Amino acid sequence: MEFNTLRGIRLGVALGLLAAGFASGPLAAADLVSHRAYYSLKLAAAESGHIVDVRGVTRMSLEKTCEGWILGHEMSTEMDTSRTTIKQVTRFTGWESRDGNSYSFAARNKLGRNSETFKGRGTLEGAGKGGAVTYSRPTDKTHTLPPGTMFPVGHLDWLVDQAMAGARQATRIIFDGNDGKGPRQVVAFIGPRVAPGERQSKDLGPLAERPGWSVRLAFYPVDSMVSVPEYEVQVVQLDNGVADAMVLDFGSFKVNLSLEKVEALPPPVC
Repeated sequence: MEFNTLRGIRLGVALGLLAAGFASGPLAAADLVSHRAYYSLKLAAAESGHIVDVRGVTRMSLEKTCEGWILGHEMSTEMDTSRTTIKQVTRFTGWESRDGNSYSFAARNKLGRNSETFKGRGTLEGAGKGGAVTYSRPTDKTHTLPPGTMFPVGHLDWLVDQAMAGARQATRIIFDGNDGKGPRQVVAFIGPRVAPGERQSKDLGPLAERPGWSVRLAFYPVDSMVSVPEYEVQVVQLDNGVADAMVLDFGSFKVNLSLEKVEALPPPVC
């Protein structure tokens, strides 16, 4: 089994890639709500007999600060194979500046007895320009970031603008530092608006009682010529940045994430 079996939950997706209405008219800045969300995780489908069950919990957070945004992600899972049960724990923290040009991150991923840690900083030369990311762990190395690369929150704002302009497909390069593999090209397929009463959801309070959209995101290596993505994510994204539900599609198996609890985080005092 590959070490990164469930590690490919990109932060830009998990923390809300779409965060504003899809109405036509003037573009507006995303109005994200600082929040912490909890999800249950279970196997949705498996095409082979290698993975027979997946279960666990995930906590994700998006918190506004005076200087930028703090991203958080923690996931604990158990995966049953035909021979054994493998425990996996992933933790991630990121910080992105308000202008989207500076980014720092730290990730620790543990699968069974194996573990790896990633830590580094990224910078962009400006909107639409390239930059670089420098890792300090596990070893010193540098990735070039192509022109047009965005960090997670900057990508969120851009994708919101695309949606509000009426786009139904949007492609961009993003970097989050979650797995040490550099930036990814992400193709988003945006579905129609869904009102709160048009979807089945739990009574989780006002943060979850918002309109949203079904969005499918396909992840590719940068400059890839293949038509099959590394993996895909189907997300019911609410207009305040909360993800109501997700399906992680890794090809040979799929995992459901169901929202169980969401709570608002206090705004910063600047």
